[in-house]
Order: sequence, then C-alpha cells, then structure tokens
Amino acid sequence: MQMTLLRTARRTLVAVVLLAPALAFAQGTVQHLSGTLSVQRPDGSVRLLSEQSDVKVGDVLSTERESYAQVKFTDGGQLTLRPNTQVKVEGYSYDEKRPESDGFVMQLFKGGLRSLTGLIGKRGNRDAYRMRTATATIGIRGTDYSAIDIPQPPPGESPPAGSPPPGVYVTVADGQVVFTSGNTDQFVGVGQTAYSASFSLPPALIPAPPNLPQVTAPPSFGQTLKPTTINAGASLECIVQ
Repeated sequence: MQMTLLRTARRTLVAVVLLAPALAFAQGTVQHLSGTLSVQRPDGSVRLLSEQSDVKVGDVLSTERESYAQVKFTDGGQLTLRPNTQVKVEGYSYDEKRPESDGFVMQLFKGGLRSLTGLIGKRGNRDAYRMRTATATIGIRGTDYSAIDIPQPPPGESPPAGSPPPGVYVTVADGQVVFTSGNTDQFVGVGQTAYSASFSLPPALIPAPPNLPQVTAPPSFGQTLKPTTINAGASLECIVQ
C-alpha cells in the first residue's frame, strides 16, 4: 500500500511539473496603460498591473476612474478598456498550428471596451469567440466593435439626466457581430448599433444614442487599433481587420 501511494504521489508531482509551464503561459500582455489597472487572479490575490504585465486565463481586469488600458493577445487581437470597466478572461486557446482548437471567452461585468479581434473566430470555428455581457452574448465575424454596459441605477434612484436607457449597446466599426439575447440572433454591421435590455428579450438595431459613452484611447496609446498582419500558418498570412 505504501509503495502504491508513493508511486501515485510521484506521478502526481510529475504531472504538476509538466503542467506548470502551461499554467504560467500568458495569453495576453498589457500593451498600453494610462492610469490604474488591477487584476484579481484565480487564487483571489489582487495586484496592480503595468505595461508589459501578463494577462492569463481566469484574470479579472479592472480599470479605475480616468484610466485606460489596452491588452494585446497572442492571436493578434487587441482589447481597449475604458475607465471603470471590469472584464474577465474566462477562456483562451490559440495554437498557430491547430485552428480547430481555437477558443476565446470573455465576460464584461461593467463599463465599456473596444475589441479588435484577432485570428480566433476567423480562421476556423467562427463561433470560437464569445463576449458575455449582462444582457447578451456577442459573437464575431471578423470585426472591430465597441460594447458599452449602462447599469441599472440603485434602487430608489433615477438614471442620470440624459443618459441612455440601461442595457448593453454594441457598435461595429468594421466587420460584423452577432448579438444574441432572448434566443434571438441580431447581426450588426458596419456603422450600426444594437441594444439589448435583458437576456430574456431580443436585441434590436437602433440609432446610436448621441450621449452613449465612447471608447477613445488616449493619444499616448498611438495608432495601435489598425489592421495587423500576423503569421497564420506555414504559407498563410492573415490580415486582422
């Protein structure tokens, strides 16, 4: 019995050692930062991030007031977070040689962001990319889009004067997204805005509210939100729009 337990312990130790590099692998890097960005790791620890800090699966990223952050992922995608935004990297899988294994799932808890999608969702499974929000799920068809979550006011309070109705708004700058709520898919194209008030109600195309917050990165971030050429295989180049 003792020898069996010892062999089991050794196999477990070897497995942990082999798995450690994968667990430590960074899926993204903080490319630009203006203000304060913090991360809560899966173990519950919280720390401040800086430019060139790693971003990994399970991380919850939070920007503070008047803070912007931009994260670049290994598939070439970029995510720009506006102030008072919180997102979680729920899942990420990208292997240059295995497009069938691609997967990217994020959750927007609050605030707003702009996403310039990378290869995930473009070179294999078109449903490999998902952004979850409070009222809907966003899928992509190769795109540059913004998502803004306008929260419900606290009980007994009214929304600020002139603010858009609470809910999630998606605006597309390039490509197309599929915006899903109430078991209904709404395709959103270039220049269009869609709105979802609840997970139980279908989304709808609407005129963009004039007072909808925008995701405009500081000039210090430079012109990073542009199409980027990255290697998509031995003989294939992909232009990330």
